[in-house]
Amino acid sequence: MFEKVRVSRELLGCFEEEGDGFLLQIVACDETWVHHHDPENKRQSIEYHHKGSLVPKKFKTKDSAGKVMWTVFWNSEGVVLSDLLQKGATVNSENYTETIKVFQTMHHEEGGRH
Repeated sequence: MFEKVRVSRELLGCFEEEGDGFLLQIVACDETWVHHHDPENKRQSIEYHHKGSLVPKKFKTKDSAGKVMWTVFWNSEGVVLSDLLQKGATVNSENYTETIKVFQTMHHEEGGRH
């Protein structure tokens, strides 16, 4: 709790010194799980059957057959990086650090301005 208060005061001090220019330098980041599925549509499921033949039972698909981690970085101008964790990868510090490095590289190559 005290660390959050200290950082907030530091940021407020920077804003008081630099004004709106400081706000333009802020980049926020958030991540969320995105659930997805690939349902079979009616046309794809059509099968030809002989009269009297058994019709195969169709199983319902789950609404969320899978999920991926989506990380988004944005600033006052909009989204600056959108990243999906590769299928099969796990969320860990290594993957998170790699995403941060991608953002920093992009940020540096464009002169720190997004």
